[in-house]
Amino acid sequence: MAVDSKRVFALMATVNTNMDRLRQSINELRQLHDRWKDPNGTFINLIAQLTALKSNLGEMQDWMNFAINDMHPQLLMDLDVLMTSCGMLVRNTDAVVLQLRQPDHDNTDWAIKLKFAVGSRSLNRLRNVAKRQTDAVNLLLAACKCHTTAQRKILLHKSRQIRKEDASSLNTLVRTSKWNGQCIKTLTQVSKMIQWFRYLFYIKLFHKPRDDMPTQQDYLDAAAAMRSEAIDRRLEEEATTLRRETKLVLMGAINSGKELIMRQIKVLYAQGYPREERMGYIHVVRSTVRVLMHAIIDLLKDTGVNLSEDLNHDFAVLLHEVETVDMDRITPAAVQAVENIWHSGQFSNIFVKNFEIDFPQYASYFASEILRISDVDYIPSEADIIRLNHSMGGIKELRFSWDEIDVHLFNISGYIPDQFRKRWFHQLEGATALIYTVDVSTYDRPYFGQATESALLDDFATFESWANSPKFAGSSIILLLNNFTRFREKMQHSPLSTFFPEYQEGPDPEVSARQYILRRFKDVNRSRLSIYSFWVDLDMSDNQHLYAALKKTLFHIQQRKARSEVWETSNQALASPTLSNTARHTTPLQSVGTVTTVGSSSRG
Repeated sequence: MAVDSKRVFALMATVNTNMDRLRQSINELRQLHDRWKDPNGTFINLIAQLTALKSNLGEMQDWMNFAINDMHPQLLMDLDVLMTSCGMLVRNTDAVVLQLRQPDHDNTDWAIKLKFAVGSRSLNRLRNVAKRQTDAVNLLLAACKCHTTAQRKILLHKSRQIRKEDASSLNTLVRTSKWNGQCIKTLTQVSKMIQWFRYLFYIKLFHKPRDDMPTQQDYLDAAAAMRSEAIDRRLEEEATTLRRETKLVLMGAINSGKELIMRQIKVLYAQGYPREERMGYIHVVRSTVRVLMHAIIDLLKDTGVNLSEDLNHDFAVLLHEVETVDMDRITPAAVQAVENIWHSGQFSNIFVKNFEIDFPQYASYFASEILRISDVDYIPSEADIIRLNHSMGGIKELRFSWDEIDVHLFNISGYIPDQFRKRWFHQLEGATALIYTVDVSTYDRPYFGQATESALLDDFATFESWANSPKFAGSSIILLLNNFTRFREKMQHSPLSTFFPEYQEGPDPEVSARQYILRRFKDVNRSRLSIYSFWVDLDMSDNQHLYAALKKTLFHIQQRKARSEVWETSNQALASPTLSNTARHTTPLQSVGTVTTVGSSSRG
């Protein structure tokens, strides 16, 4: 049965709209949570469910973009009904949030507390509805990806049952929302009256005679008090923002790809690189091309390969270029020589087998862009800057937003002196995740001159020190194993068992090699932190799919943390009455025992 493309695009727009509205509702709920200091986890529970629903809608949107021409009409009908329910959920959530956001002067009087209790009941109902909608979206996703008709029918039937319960809950919520709204409105008015009576009492208590007019010092004191209150509010807002931030710590060797991640995230999700800043990278980019020329020369000299007459001429041009020409200039002859040598079959064969000569990490990119880079009016593009290995040691920061996630990214490069460790490293405590990047294609490079030991041993040791640090006891680890394609190509010429004798190759060499390297990282993870691994080629694209996967991983990590916070909060709430009851009963029992002892002694 044909599917109307206009209907599909309209439904995709509806999904996107609901995701945006859910994002706004989540942000407003977070602000309410910071204000009310809810001990029962009402806001956290609802935020977690809405975040899960939004994440599932994002997966649904990705699937619709991928399979736009392969959609069953029944799936579209079910999704349309679900989006209508989702819209009702968002509207009800916004209505409750709007009622609870009404300005109040004090959060201590009984009317305010009762107002919050009434609103909490509505929020709990909304949480249940959000959970059912999340389950329904999960079932729809499973049905979308299912190729068996019978299984798809079963999943769709379950989804419809959930939506029936969902519709019933929404109808009940609509009926009770008017009563709850009127109660909250009345309680707000009562709270204002309480504040008014307090104000009258204050005037009556501290009333001054008419002739006792305020002095200049009184005005100065009042202005100072207002400034102090403004500073306190600002500090509280900044503290709330810091608590809400998601800390990520980016680590790894300089050539592992982490600099590319840092710069690419800045381009995609932060302010990017303006023209003036890009012009400052001209020398660095051309220096990288000069390093590429030196590496080509060293590799040809080291292998002693017999080149053709044309390539020998190009080789001589490169020798002349690196010895005589200024570093900030690239001649047209050198450009042609690099292109000829790089694309020749002889050089490609020895480059794949190379493990001794260090090339720039993204040598292929700079070799293909050398003509543009050599132009007199050349201005580096963001793609050029992203692929530079140029990095100064230290700790760099970057703040950006992934939808409703506010991320604070720390990039640790090179050796950090002790004085900087003491000054900076406390800010890394409580990080949500450590992003550790590894260039797996360096497995065949010698480790500190040991020809039979792999350079990956250094990555294993560094990973072990970070993963088992007490500062990151509650963090998760995102392991990015970079240059997977080059790793796979090298294995054909340089077996992994040469550098890791204990490695045993399985029926599928690629799978067994990946499993072995992952196991080596997991073996040194004595703290048993959660590890999320990705095999990637960072230089192949703009890595949008990778960052989408990382964002979903962060959502998953945050949902786990939110559940653990709710669990701890509920345990504390359950434990506190028990402790208070114990205290109330313990004191009388001790008193009775003391009195009895004294009495019996006196009588004896």
